[in-house]
Amino acid sequence: MKTEWSQVNELLRLCKKRWVSMSEVSGIIHAIGHGSTWHARLLPKEHRFQYRTAMVLLDLDRLSDFQDSMLAVNRLSILSFKTHRHLCDNVTPSGNQAREFVADVIDTDVSGPVKLLTNPHFLGIGFNPLSVYFLHSKVGEPAAAIYEVSNTPWNEIHRYVIPYRKIAQNNTFWFDKEFHVSPFNPMGQRYVTRARWPRESDVSIYLGLQNDGADELMFEAGLSLRLIPFNGHSIKPLFTGIWPQSLLVIGGIYREAFALWRKGLRYHPHP
Repeated sequence: MKTEWSQVNELLRLCKKRWVSMSEVSGIIHAIGHGSTWHARLLPKEHRFQYRTAMVLLDLDRLSDFQDSMLAVNRLSILSFKTHRHLCDNVTPSGNQAREFVADVIDTDVSGPVKLLTNPHFLGIGFNPLSVYFLHSKVGEPAAAIYEVSNTPWNEIHRYVIPYRKIAQNNTFWFDKEFHVSPFNPMGQRYVTRARWPRESDVSIYLGLQNDGADELMFEAGLSLRLIPFNGHSIKPLFTGIWPQSLLVIGGIYREAFALWRKGLRYHPHP
């Protein structure tokens, strides 16, 4: 009898451990994040800026939650999420395309929740320099991230897969640059990144950029957000910093590019 109770207690302990892990990792379903982003160009000339920002964190398997929401999915609205700009099917939106994309690159379990950190469109206008997919295993543990990078004015998209095991416990992960973004950066570079997974209250991303053969970084950028659970129907969270982001991002990119041009940085045309 004692042995049987020991087995029951052990089973309960394992179940509790698994439940805690799930709640800590994937916790909230959808969220709105408020915080700041910063850029620091270190070489060949210094240029820094920081501004407040806001983004949405969406569970791609639960987009039906926004059926009658102020945040429209593939519908005309003040604020909208366009699946065709992301790894998400237009007809039956889900996280499956993101899972398949990761499975083609690395061998890891990504059958759990897929959360996308991005900016919605405002009056049909939208641009995301960086959107991030956070993929989880079947039991809800972090598994991999996808960095979805866009450029302007070419309006192209490129995606990098980041294995979670490489950035766990604040570790850094290096990967080669494969995509032209800034006309003031050459292609012969590599990135270094680390990330804080979206848990109950926050998420952060760090990116550094180094020229091939160099020993020091020439550019750094970061994003840090506090997360607020969002059910898709409350109006106030959407209009507290979210609605102007598309316009602010696009305007900010060209403003900072003009500042770099005035400082005399070398121009690198699109390859």
